Amino acid sequence: MASDSRLTMNHTESTTAQPVVTIGVSQTDTNYKTFLGNDRIGISTFGAATVSGVPISGYIETFLNEKLTEDTDIETIPQLLLDYFHTTPEIPDAGFHIAGYKKVGTQMQQRIWRCFAINNLVQDIVPTTQQVGALWNGENDVLTRVTSDQIHINDGQGNFTKLPSFGIPFQFFTLQDMVDFAVYAIRATADTMRFQMRAKTVGGPIDVLIIKPTEAFWISRKTLAKRDAE
Repeated sequence: MASDSRLTMNHTESTTAQPVVTIGVSQTDTNYKTFLGNDRIGISTFGAATVSGVPISGYIETFLNEKLTEDTDIETIPQLLLDYFHTTPEIPDAGFHIAGYKKVGTQMQQRIWRCFAINNLVQDIVPTTQQVGALWNGENDVLTRVTSDQIHINDGQGNFTKLPSFGIPFQFFTLQDMVDFAVYAIRATADTMRFQMRAKTVGGPIDVLIIKPTEAFWISRKTLAKRDAE
């Protein structure tokens, strides 16, 4: 699991003579979007970054510390998380990825969900047959263009030419390949946004969390530091 660190606020400007303009303003590049809970449970958030003006990261940390215990069944966590955000001052237009493992008999089975708070929707990502790949949300247009095999160019006369697609062999990825791809996906999105006429909503340090059947650990994680004035 991986995420960037940028928290972007919407700033609205309007006058009597001009239409309303909403501008994405980068507030900080030290925001947390991926979290590790008890018993190797990972949660990442995307979409709205605040709840009534307060960073959503604090609410997720409270949920992990106060609502989960070592005995909490991982299968119940997605709905518990959505129920929790339906008790906050406002229901954020945010989504979450939840991942971990559940012991079934002698085997540890992978579990992944995608959840949307405002719709109270839980999507089970792991099917009965094992699949491999990448799951992403938020600012997803850049990576979709990189990975899609359905990109066409319009010649201006109604004719479309399909661009070549070479695919990404996720089934052969090592764990290091997965880490490298996750970092690449976020960095490519941030670097592309830099040159586009759009709000720069992705940026800052990249946090990377590894969850294995037997352990969970951070490959990279922002830490607090004292910054001396220059």
